[in-house]
Amino acid sequence: MTVKHQFIAGDWGTSNLRLYLCEYQAGSATIIDTKFGSGISQISGDFEGHFFSIAQEWLDATPDMPVLLSGMVGSTIGWKEAPYLTCPVNRKQIAEGQTNFVARGVTFSILAGLKTINPLSAPDVMRGEELQLLGWMRSQHKTSGKQLFVLPGTHNKWALCEDGKIHNFLTAFTGEMFALLRNHSILITEKNTFNFNETIFQQGLEATPNLGEAHLLHTLFATRSKQVLGEMSHEDSLSYLSGLIIGADVAGALTMFDNYDTITIIGDPTLSQHYQLALKHFGFESNSCDPTTIAVAGFEAIYEEIIQF
Repeated sequence: MTVKHQFIAGDWGTSNLRLYLCEYQAGSATIIDTKFGSGISQISGDFEGHFFSIAQEWLDATPDMPVLLSGMVGSTIGWKEAPYLTCPVNRKQIAEGQTNFVARGVTFSILAGLKTINPLSAPDVMRGEELQLLGWMRSQHKTSGKQLFVLPGTHNKWALCEDGKIHNFLTAFTGEMFALLRNHSILITEKNTFNFNETIFQQGLEATPNLGEAHLLHTLFATRSKQVLGEMSHEDSLSYLSGLIIGADVAGALTMFDNYDTITIIGDPTLSQHYQLALKHFGFESNSCDPTTIAVAGFEAIYEEIIQF
């Protein structure tokens, strides 16, 4: 008879908390239930109280379940600070680098973050994305070859994995830059709506490789001037701005990595589609996958290492 084990997996980032009640059986984990909560930046220090206010129902039913957490919960502004491991690292090293503690009789494990010297020779860090990278490698049974990953978000990650290890990564300020310019600059008049226009988005992408010796800073103002001169509507300006910023991100990152077999996008479906369009514009095919499924596969891999199946 196959034994079933339950555990709680949590992606606790700056803006959101996603908790998954998982059941592990015969080498795979299934999500039984999902709950959502506030991100690290929205809680005034009582992380323990917030967690138990959300997960208590699950723990009442199964009190001895372990809890695996990743993301900013392990940062200096999180619940318990977890260390940074130096790349390259594999799943066993990530699992062994966890920070363990007990709260209200429940055993918690917060996964370590990763640090590297990125392709620009600058220090770089990540928390949370490493779990999705491990999840992809597990779900694809990839223990050989070299893969490039794009993880779109507030702070995009470009990561290179090879032979079952996360070798290096590069962070782009893409999502936060877009939000700042959208909400706090004169570039955008219609700030509250974003009706994506693929044609206008492509125009933003097309402007990127034409920069020559110029840079993104020299091109951004066209988002404003095109509206002023009647060449673009206010409603389309966000699509153009998105094309410029994503185009600059993609064009720049592709020069930093080479000799990979595939490009995979892991992220929100809408944002992933925009990156897929941008990569195709620059002549690169890519695959995308569901971030929740991949994250749970990552937790599954770490759970196996911790419990030692």
